[in-house]
Amino acid sequence: MTTPPDRAHVLVVDDEVLTALALQRLLGRKGFRVSVAHDGRQALELHGHDRADAVVTDFRMPHMNGADLIAALRSRAPGIPVVMISGFAPDTSGLHPDPPVRLLHKPVDPEAVLDALAEWFPSR
Repeated sequence: MTTPPDRAHVLVVDDEVLTALALQRLLGRKGFRVSVAHDGRQALELHGHDRADAVVTDFRMPHMNGADLIAALRSRAPGIPVVMISGFAPDTSGLHPDPPVRLLHKPVDPEAVLDALAEWFPSR
């Protein structure tokens, strides 16, 4: 089965497997095409093979934190929308501001993730 070209592709990046799978299921049920990575390196590799339209990422992960991941992704795709999930207030001031990084605090309400993505994909 092929994926319709109008489905937005969201890359979920979180080292907490259950969190990543829960977001994958929720976003998939809402019509998004979802890929999952469990660290920044894996996310960059996935994005290199299958470019995402948006990213939902944790901040604190092994190998690469969320801010470094966003910087690397935006060097490849400057306008990619990002939702960052964090248990504390990371400094996102050095990141390319267009579009701004939407910061959500843990524990994250899945509906808040959907609301953030709806800013960029209002038909979802």
